[in-house]
Amino acid sequence: MGLAALLFVSAEARATIDQSLQMQLGNPSGATVDSSNHNHYLLQRTVDAIDFSDTLGQSTWVSWDLTSPDIGSAGRSSSFYQDTLLPSNFNRLTSSDYTNSGYDRGHMCPSYDRTDTSANNLLVFYMSNIVPQTPDNNQGVWQDFESYCQTLAQSGYELLITSGPSLFTGSYIQPSGEAAIPGYTWKIAVVVPSGSGTALSRITTSTRVIAIKVPNIAGIRTTPWSTYVTSVNQLQTDTGYTFFGNLSSSIASVLRAKVDGASAPTITGFSPTSGAVGTSVTITGTNFTSASSVAFNGTSASFTVNSSTQITATVPTGATTGTIGVIAPGGLATSSGSFTVTSGGGSGHLVISQVYGGGGNSGSTYTNDFIELYNAGSTTVSLSSYAVQYASSSGSSWSETTLSGSLAPGHYYLVQEAAGGGGTTALPTPQATGTINMSASSGKVALTNTQTLLTVSNPVGGSTVVDFVGFGTANAYEGSGAAPTLSATTAALRAGSGATDTNNNAADFTAGAPNPRNN
Repeated sequence: MGLAALLFVSAEARATIDQSLQMQLGNPSGATVDSSNHNHYLLQRTVDAIDFSDTLGQSTWVSWDLTSPDIGSAGRSSSFYQDTLLPSNFNRLTSSDYTNSGYDRGHMCPSYDRTDTSANNLLVFYMSNIVPQTPDNNQGVWQDFESYCQTLAQSGYELLITSGPSLFTGSYIQPSGEAAIPGYTWKIAVVVPSGSGTALSRITTSTRVIAIKVPNIAGIRTTPWSTYVTSVNQLQTDTGYTFFGNLSSSIASVLRAKVDGASAPTITGFSPTSGAVGTSVTITGTNFTSASSVAFNGTSASFTVNSSTQITATVPTGATTGTIGVIAPGGLATSSGSFTVTSGGGSGHLVISQVYGGGGNSGSTYTNDFIELYNAGSTTVSLSSYAVQYASSSGSSWSETTLSGSLAPGHYYLVQEAAGGGGTTALPTPQATGTINMSASSGKVALTNTQTLLTVSNPVGGSTVVDFVGFGTANAYEGSGAAPTLSATTAALRAGSGATDTNNNAADFTAGAPNPRNN
């Protein structure tokens, strides 16, 4: 074999015994090299990285990199060792602390994962790498999963592994009382395909992630490890840690949601195919159960999983035209077509977010009526040609207040109207002021992109009407019905803090305490 060939084999079959490789996915708990940090003290060796808790008497997580060359013929160490790298003011456990406890000295980084040399094998026998495990856990489920990971490594994969204890019982092993008893032990294995570059550079949303959460109890010795598969999201909930911190958020969010063996989701369609911010979109597909995220061209949306084949999502503020993505336990599904984000009406992205006609009435808090607008879009809108207009519940005679200035995305615009003799509190400083005397219970409010008065009783759908709210007994409204009947103490409030716009007043508005906003 020539020198070039030897160099090639060496590069492909390298061991991962190097301190810089043992914490590639990140530091889940923010452990530090600080002797005053008794809960999360960071130990780094060539074979693993450890977050040690002096309070619990064990690691809270251990991480390491595993490839085939790490598994060799070196024998297993015959002893466990006190970890002298721990600060002198820490309790450095010894093997005898576990004597007669009924619990195994459970390795987090396994002995067999570090058998390339006897010296490296010894390093995983420090007591900082040990947690109390029941014999049925340690010698059954846990060992079986260790063997499975080793088989993957010997098949040519590189595994980035993190494991630890969680959900402690409140008890400590006896008679020593030195180590807390975990209710579960968990492990995350990111199975990275072989290739060039670092392991992190080869991780994508398609990368396999196996997470298990094993009850630390007796009676599970013969239970298959696959019984205990879970998601990294669940382990984050259990531990309070953040895993995959060194991955991009777009990849990490998918990998955290995966449950090994779950079927991949698909998106087969969505309806409507276009709409403004606040539009309700029905997404159809497969394997949506327990979906954790829906996004419109990368912008996260609120959603409801109706069934394994249907999700209802709301186009979020800031969304732009592009594909829809769904993250579920089986991975990421991306629509083949794009959803087109349109304006919220005749022009712009503006909606009427609140209407209050009880200002100054007996029993009211605020002295003035008001109309509030919200920019639910992604661009600033100039209001120089806009107006808000009002008519009685069945009338065709409209009054208006002209607007000025502009409204940025995610901000509110307050229009103060007529005052009454009651009320105790002035409105926040308005951006526009008018004299319209609105009904406290029923009426119609239009936002128009012109300052020409409307002339019909029902202008909904007109080219100049950007948004429209009929409330109470109004004879005109968007959608299937009007917003609720109001009073001196209630305003019509648009859902989603003003962003939800399904073009249905009955669905989008509720009656609640007035909450005028001007920023």
